[in-house]
Amino acid sequence: MAIDLTKPAKQVNFDTDTGYKPMLERLQANILASHGRNHGRHLFIRFTGAPAAVKAWIKTKVAPNVTTAAQQRQQSKDRAAAKTAGKTFDGGLVTGFFLSAAGYRAIGLDPTKLSSKGFRKGMKDRKNFEGPDLILGINLSLKNRDPEPAKWEAGFQGEIHALLTLADDDLARLRARVDAAKAELAAGIGTVSHVQDGRVLRRPIPGSPGRFEPIEHFGYFDGLSQPIFTKPDLDDYDKDQGGPAKPGDWDPGASLGLVLADDPFTADADAFGSYLVYRKLEQDYDMFAARVKALAADVPISEELAGAYVVGRFKDGTPTSVRDTPSPGLETDNRFVHSTDKKGLKCPMHAHIRKANPRGTTPATSPADESARRVTRRGIPYGKPHPDLGCDPVEYEIDKAGPRGLVFMCFQANVEEHFEFIQRVWIDNNEFPKGTIPLIEGNTGDDPLIGQDLDEKQRWPKKWNNQAAGTKKFNFEAAVTLKGGEYFFAPSLPFLASL
Repeated sequence: MAIDLTKPAKQVNFDTDTGYKPMLERLQANILASHGRNHGRHLFIRFTGAPAAVKAWIKTKVAPNVTTAAQQRQQSKDRAAAKTAGKTFDGGLVTGFFLSAAGYRAIGLDPTKLSSKGFRKGMKDRKNFEGPDLILGINLSLKNRDPEPAKWEAGFQGEIHALLTLADDDLARLRARVDAAKAELAAGIGTVSHVQDGRVLRRPIPGSPGRFEPIEHFGYFDGLSQPIFTKPDLDDYDKDQGGPAKPGDWDPGASLGLVLADDPFTADADAFGSYLVYRKLEQDYDMFAARVKALAADVPISEELAGAYVVGRFKDGTPTSVRDTPSPGLETDNRFVHSTDKKGLKCPMHAHIRKANPRGTTPATSPADESARRVTRRGIPYGKPHPDLGCDPVEYEIDKAGPRGLVFMCFQANVEEHFEFIQRVWIDNNEFPKGTIPLIEGNTGDDPLIGQDLDEKQRWPKKWNNQAAGTKKFNFEAAVTLKGGEYFFAPSLPFLASL
């Protein structure tokens, strides 16, 4: 039975509707929900062997080990049961396998059968944004402001055919599998151009012994505001937010069509994949801290609020749309909408979370249309934490120097309509959204956290939610640099097994 990808999340329940079982068994893990492992290794592969040998390796060595969404769900249930019983649970290794457009060609398959133009072009293509029509049938052809591929790390500069992702809580077991994969590839299959490590960062929550919060390398709470695909998960979200949503509240629910795409290389029903955007983003902690300090002095406001204006949230996750100070409790209000702050007096128009997810900001566009652009983020930090982050020095090797950053990964049903649209039309577009009086106030500026335009000043509220105080222009140059990446597709299990 073919499943309906357009059903709203509140009508989807994997536990009670057995019709979803084949889809979950044929879909790779980590797409609909995070696998939750602490350590990751990502192997970027270029095939050098004959197509028949490469396909045989995928079929016999990769496919049997790829973790399915069904297996991941069962592990989540087993982990919860073990926790209730006061026991530990080891879910083992999580394996994912992804092909680029060049990878499909390398094994003799035509990537034009895959619907996404952005995927087929690849991340190295420097042409202007070629997404859907934006205004009255006109494509704005927005500029790609990413660093030229020649400036990327060497391991990302050449052609990349595949990505093998491995994740585990057991670091020794993870390293052993990496070594085994390298040995398999060395036997006439391909070369590994780059191995990217990753490790979840957690910081102790002050006043809550034994509790930790996930953070990224600038020290801000990470992983908030993800799309939610099922009714049980929406019910859990409501509990976290203190009860059912009220009219006008932000709705995190999303249909499966937001993230799933048909796998055209198999005739099996309900065999879906998803497009994966992979970007290695280096973070300069000292530069970010210095820019926050300079912004605070120039406006002037507190450094705590200055940093929150950049991100749109305080370090504990509290949105500036709700408060001008961090939350007194542990829970974070996530039901806010930016349409109640039309002039950007609480959350600046250019703030990262407002650029990346406008929540009612976009002129002449409905919140539903904005929500249809969302991506499902699956990032993991890399590198050693800075001493100022407050991570446990026993658990982590602390280092003031770098390199460090975020491995940004996101899944979506189409690259150009989701990630590329968000990055080109919203984040790096200085004119999105326009100021209240654009000819007088000037443009909004790019995203100060991950934007790649170094020349445009942003407008910062001198006082939170106080229009009479006015704004101050200040160029907050992003301390995040793209070091490389690629666009991939996550093939279905029937395809991988059929090669």
